[in-house]
Amino acid sequence: MKENLALYLLAMILLSTAGFAKKKDSTVPTLRWEQGASGCSLDPAASDNLDRYTITQDGLVVTLGVDPRELTQSQRRAGHVMSVFLSVSNKGASPLGVQQSKASLEFVNHSQWRFSSWDPDNLANHIQNQTDDLMHQTDKDLEKRPERVEKNEDRLREHQKLVSEMLDFLSTKGLKDVVLDSATPEVSGWIFFPSRGKWVGDWKKTEEFVFRIPIGSWLVEFPFQLPPASHPQLKERQ
Repeated sequence: MKENLALYLLAMILLSTAGFAKKKDSTVPTLRWEQGASGCSLDPAASDNLDRYTITQDGLVVTLGVDPRELTQSQRRAGHVMSVFLSVSNKGASPLGVQQSKASLEFVNHSQWRFSSWDPDNLANHIQNQTDDLMHQTDKDLEKRPERVEKNEDRLREHQKLVSEMLDFLSTKGLKDVVLDSATPEVSGWIFFPSRGKWVGDWKKTEEFVFRIPIGSWLVEFPFQLPPASHPQLKERQ
C-alpha cells in the first residue's frame, strides 16, 4: 500500500522533469523474452498486481514486473510517469553489472521512440527542490494572509510527511547501477520513465512496449503489451 502511494505521489510532483530520449543501442548480444521460448516464463499478476516476465540464461535470472493496469494508471498521473519493477539474480561465477542508468523503454506504436530511465537520486533532488520552492512560496503567501496560517500549516505538515515518505521510497526502492557477485548475488527495485515527448503524445487503448537494460555482456529485452492480451479489458464507467 505504501509503495503504491509513493509511486502515485512521485508522479504528482514530477510535472516538469524531462527525460532524455534515444533511438539506438550499440550492437551487443541480446537476450529477448519470447512467449514459450526456452528459459522464458510468465507469471500472471498475483497479490502484488504485477505480471512477471522472466528470462533465465547461464546462471542469470532476470524478471520484469509490470502492473497490467499501468497504462490506465500512468495516464491519470500528472506527468504520465511509467514504472516497472526489475529483479536480477546472478547464479554464475563471474560478476555481472546491472546498468539501470542505461535502461530504456521503447514506445513501439509511437515511431519506436525510446525514453531513458530516471536516476533515483536525481529524482529525489528534483522533488526536494520543488518542495523547498513550494514551502518558500507558501511562507510568502501566508505573510499576506495571516488568517490562513493555522489551516495551511496543517496541510504543509501533511505534505512534508508525504514527501519524506516518497524520498525514502526512492532511496530504498529505486534501482541503481550495481555489480552482482558472490557478495551481492541479487538486486531488485523500481525503474521510472517519462512517457511524453516529441513523438509520444496521446496513447491508444492498447500499447506495445519494449523494456531494455544492459546486464553483463547482454542487452536484455522484454516486449510487453498494456493491457496484456491475457487480461480482460474492463470498460470504464461513463
